[in-house]
Amino acid sequence: MIIDLAEKDVYTNLATEQWYTDYATGPILLLWQSDQAVVMGKNQNPWRECRLQSMASDGVPLVRRISGGGAVYHDLGNLNYSVIVDRTHYEESRAFDMLLTALSACGIHAERTCKSNIMWKQKKISGTAFAFRKQRVLHHGTLLLHTDLEKMQRYLGSEVGAIETNAIASVPAKTTNIGVEVELVKVALRDAFSAMYAPNKQQSLSVNPLTIQEIRDQYTADAWLYGKTPAFSLQTQEGDWVKYVPGGAEAPMIEKHLFNADKLAIKSK
Repeated sequence: MIIDLAEKDVYTNLATEQWYTDYATGPILLLWQSDQAVVMGKNQNPWRECRLQSMASDGVPLVRRISGGGAVYHDLGNLNYSVIVDRTHYEESRAFDMLLTALSACGIHAERTCKSNIMWKQKKISGTAFAFRKQRVLHHGTLLLHTDLEKMQRYLGSEVGAIETNAIASVPAKTTNIGVEVELVKVALRDAFSAMYAPNKQQSLSVNPLTIQEIRDQYTADAWLYGKTPAFSLQTQEGDWVKYVPGGAEAPMIEKHLFNADKLAIKSK
């Protein structure tokens, strides 16, 4: 099954992606784009990964996804793909081969250089993350087509001093756009997916919009966005260290040092 999502709201698209991962039977390919947003991995620290004040000033939302990996920037120049398969049929290399085959069909001869990066002309054009949920696997990634790279640099990074944490850290890399029109890339991805996964075109699912909204509400909740931040210590301008532990009483102690730190006081569910 191949689905092209028309929605441009990042929270709705991620909620829809999660619904298909949790309730549908693969193989499924989702193709989607969203308005500008910063999407961090499940186990990341937003103050270390994002320039939250700049994002707030520009109206750029923060998102925490269900998969691991690093923080990425979304806008309408970026195409997201989501491959959802049953756990017993998941092959990591197969999903990457699908992407590389599609790119090659567009004249982009890229290569996989590590576990999750796709490189072209020695620059990163795609990042990948994974979520293993019960009987299914979500393998999803970004693809830089015409992304505003200046805004990407503006929002990714940290506005604060030293932070010590075991949270997953993003790995900076030089990036570039491939400059191919989105519809051409979508066609190539559909063709490559159909050839490698032979999706069941007859499958019909009734997506419950109320369930999608419930999942979306979870994505926008401070308890998820901030409350899921792993424990960390922050060095203040005075040189002192202040520690935060999820569910603890330390949040008020660091509120004066971090933008939006008051949201840490909301306990995770």
